[in-house]
Amino acid sequence: MAEACDFAPRGDLIDGRFTLPARVSGEIALEDPGDTRAQLGAFPFSVESVGHAVAASRRAWPAWRDAAPETRATILRRFGDALRADAERLARVIATEVGKPVWEARTEVQAMLAKIDITLSQGLELVAERAFELGPGQVGRWRANARGVLAVLGPFNFPGHLVHGHVVPALATGNCVVVKPSEQTPATGQLYAELALRAGFPSGVVNVVQGDGAVGAALAAHRELDGVLFTGSASVGRRILGATLDQPWKLVALELGGKNGVLVCADADLDAAAVAIAFGACVTAGQRCSATSRVFAARAVADALCEKLARLFGGIAIGYAHDDGVFMGPVISSSARERHAHVLALAASEGAQALVRGGPCDGPRPGHYVRPSLHRLRAHDRTSRYQSEEHFVPDAFVLTVDSLDEGLALLDATDYGLVASVFTRERAVYERAARTVRVGALNWNATTVGASSKLPFGGVKQSGNDRPAGAASTLYCTFPQANLEHAEPPAPASWPGFPSLS
Repeated sequence: MAEACDFAPRGDLIDGRFTLPARVSGEIALEDPGDTRAQLGAFPFSVESVGHAVAASRRAWPAWRDAAPETRATILRRFGDALRADAERLARVIATEVGKPVWEARTEVQAMLAKIDITLSQGLELVAERAFELGPGQVGRWRANARGVLAVLGPFNFPGHLVHGHVVPALATGNCVVVKPSEQTPATGQLYAELALRAGFPSGVVNVVQGDGAVGAALAAHRELDGVLFTGSASVGRRILGATLDQPWKLVALELGGKNGVLVCADADLDAAAVAIAFGACVTAGQRCSATSRVFAARAVADALCEKLARLFGGIAIGYAHDDGVFMGPVISSSARERHAHVLALAASEGAQALVRGGPCDGPRPGHYVRPSLHRLRAHDRTSRYQSEEHFVPDAFVLTVDSLDEGLALLDATDYGLVASVFTRERAVYERAARTVRVGALNWNATTVGASSKLPFGGVKQSGNDRPAGAASTLYCTFPQANLEHAEPPAPASWPGFPSLS
């Protein structure tokens, strides 16, 4: 279990120290989603903290920008050492706040550790300075410059990894950051701030402010920011774009939701496909932007696949995050639990056949527990809310297709474009999908979840705005500067009608 002290509020990390807000705008009453009898803590917040944090970052930025890259890398490696030293503590705080099992929270922390190494090698290589001769005595130089002060708005489902995935490349490339954790995971945000403080970043380089949506809105719209890095829902992403419409200088990087599909061809390994689909739909209680929710199966294998999926969905071990043998914990809140019930009612009203009913259920303790649900559809309907909306609960549907063309078309028939998977033994089929399906990530014989930090991660359509994270995140944390250089000024040229100094 996490310790009680991890849920005692210390305030915002501003200018190198924790400070409780003097004028409180509100309070986050934090509960354990897996045991709602346990009120974990109350975190006060203030909208005024946004201005103080941004000002601290602006003061710190010139020195951090001008520091030698190896100096920044050294402190980031110390940050990694601090994370490693408290890895189990961090995993248990994440597990308690989010409700995800401890084994899964540990994988999140390991991804955070890997992010530092990947950024300092592969990530910085993407923005390495380049120089080449343009002509006699003239050199062209292409360099990447830090943007300045960047806001990082984090989600609840990966409160460590997805915040960290923006913070590390921002810092490595010479930016300062103001982080606002999700209001559903303030303790993880606070512990992250503590570990950053322990790493020894100069005061003001890393600031963390707690708060609700009002704090996030004030931060995103702050005119002294140079960028907003956001991971979350498409609806909030649109609000951020709206809030920054009159600030064209501000970079906005959006990693949004998904309605991710899997195509299972007639030659697929059905056991492998079924496991990948069930895992992708149910891990993190379906609360991943990359979660599997749509399955298109060739007619020859559809019945057998449904039988295997029903067995897997119905056998998922559900329980409290800190108990042994648990695959899936609760969803994050009572509203998420109610949303799953609404999804089931919506599916039924639209004629979906329930293969595994799922939905809200009793858990080992009072909490927001649900069981995964699985449906089979008779026909595709682009106007169907059940088929088209991102629900963020452990639910998936299966639809039979009669040809590869139909399967690929349906895989692409969504307003989202984050991840898709194709199960086939034919590389040519997979390559065709890669050319025709508009998604930021396409996997071959693999689940839709579990992206690699060594690859870009981001989506098209409503899943993002062409600012992929992952290994590519150093690109949006910098802007390219072009230099035309003459070590010795060339002899003055002459042009018709231009006067001479000689």
